[in-house]
Amino acid sequence: MHRSLCICAAIPNLDLSTRVALVVHAKELKRTTNTGRLALRSLKNSQMFIRGEGRKALDLTSALEGFENYLLYPSDDAVELSEVIRSQKSEKPIQLIVPDGNWRQASKVPNRHPELRAVPRVKVTPAKTDEVIHHLRKEHFAEGLSTL
Repeated sequence: MHRSLCICAAIPNLDLSTRVALVVHAKELKRTTNTGRLALRSLKNSQMFIRGEGRKALDLTSALEGFENYLLYPSDDAVELSEVIRSQKSEKPIQLIVPDGNWRQASKVPNRHPELRAVPRVKVTPAKTDEVIHHLRKEHFAEGLSTL
């Protein structure tokens, strides 16, 4: 991005008990507007896994151990994330697995990773879009969300 548009100084430093595991498509890393990388810079308790573009198949099995896992994915059976958090009964910390890429890349994550098939799906209902995010990336439909 152009230096005049840089928001690095405004990125908060958050130390959450919830872990975010970003499953990013390799092509997405080349985009200057990749909001997933911005999210990882902000979240201390987070991790990135890179998939796609001729890479060896990514196995997330070991990354799932020790967590109450949820996949951020808007399927028909997805439950609102805020409801899941309110009703959590497990002693394990929550890990939110977030596919990052364009919709076509992100939509393949649940099918290409058999270890995620049993992971419950969650969704978020978009609130009013923050102006900074709106200017970073425009979505093609009203319900579209950037990773951040």
